[in-house]
Formats: sequence, structure tokens, C-alpha cells
Amino acid sequence: MDDVRETLEWTTELVAEAARRALHLVGGGPSVDLKADGSLVTNVDRTIEQFLREQIGARYPGHMILGEEYGWEERRDDVPLWALDPIDGTTNLAHGIPLWGVSVGLVVDDVPFVGVVAFPALGETYAAGRGLGATVNGAPLPALPAGGPTHWEDAYGVCSTSVREVDFSRVPARLRALGSAALDVCWAAAGRLAGCQSIKTALYDVAAGICIANETGAVTRWLSGVPWSPLDMARSGPRPEVLLTAPAATLAFLRENLVR
Repeated sequence: MDDVRETLEWTTELVAEAARRALHLVGGGPSVDLKADGSLVTNVDRTIEQFLREQIGARYPGHMILGEEYGWEERRDDVPLWALDPIDGTTNLAHGIPLWGVSVGLVVDDVPFVGVVAFPALGETYAAGRGLGATVNGAPLPALPAGGPTHWEDAYGVCSTSVREVDFSRVPARLRALGSAALDVCWAAAGRLAGCQSIKTALYDVAAGICIANETGAVTRWLSGVPWSPLDMARSGPRPEVLLTAPAATLAFLRENLVR
């Protein structure tokens, strides 16, 4: 396997090409269908995941791949795992809202190794490799401050399920439901959001973003306090628990004050 820097460079190029293809498909008018679970899927999701799988499989034939549209064919803990969300924010894309991205993360030994997320309609690409720091459009992202209690003018990222199921009355902040877990985590990593949370999230939604957040000093844990494990999340699939990402002191405040 390549070292982290080489893997990051290759993945960044891969995601850039996938983002270009996605924009082209969107420009032609995406076709939208319903999955069995009632969620939306488009031809863009399926085409981009097929492209990503082909490219990763050709370069890293011994690795596992978990993707939103085509699942996980083989489950092993002893080989690297790629987590792919070809379009994170499909509902946004289907409705013409430009908050969607292509997310590719690599997990090695149960630790995020490389993460790249491109938001082509926004002109932003976030990338990180373990121990290399994080960037946006190639420029380094600064380390986050330690954080602490949130304030009323802080922006805090939530999912639509959180809005319905979580009591935020003890967490002063402006709630922002962006419709993309990957965007939430990337913006938390960049300090635009004080933190973020999601419920019923899958590994492919957040693997890349959490790699990026790790490199700016954010922490990811379940609301219960249990540490986040990529492989546990991959095995279990989406769970009805709150997953938090924020600077350490902010995360501690959230765990003390969020009520579900």
C-alpha cells in the first residue's frame, strides 16, 4: 500500500475527477428515484459510485469498499476499508440545492487514514491524511481552539432527525440543518460551525470528514460517551444514536447539555 501522502494525493485527484463528472451529470438534469427505504437516489449517485469503485479496485485490489449505493461485498477487519458516499446530500442535489459533495475516506486499522470531500457547486475541496494536517482547496486549515460552552451566535450543525428528536434548550446556538453530514463535519473542522451532530449516520457519510476534523483537532464521540470506531460503525450500519464532532471542550459541553 502507498504511504499516507501518496494515497492522499491519488485520492484527491480521484475525487476531483468524480466531482467534475458529477457536475456534468447534474447539468444534464439528474433522474431521481426512490430507494426501498423511501430515500432519494439519482443517476449521479449510482454513476459516481461505480466510477469510484472501478478506480479504487484497479489501484488497490486487496482493499474493501463500502459504498452507499452498492454496499459492502466482503467484511474483513484486517485490510483497509474505503468508505464512499458518491453524493452526500442527495436530497439537496435532487432539489437544486448546491449543498452536496463527493466523499471518499480510507480507514486503516480502525483509524481514519485519508479523507477527501469535494463540494463542486461550492468550489471547495477538503482533504486530510493522518498526521499531515488538513486543507481546503490546498490551503492549510488551522488548528481549532479547545472550545467550550456554545453561545447564541455560534452556528451548530444538525440533521433533520436531530431537529425532531433532540432537546437543544440548554445549548445556546443557531442550529443549521445543511442536509449533508459530510459538509457539517468539514465545516466543523474548518471552524465555521462550533460543532455538529447527526443521527442514523453511516460510515460512508462521515469517514472522510472525520479524518479531516481529526487533523484540525476536533473530537468525535457518541453522545453516550462511547468512543467512535469506524469499523464498529461499518458493521452496525446507521444507528439511532447521536454522533458528535467538535473541539474537545465543546464536545464535553454538548454531552452534558443535549437531552434526548
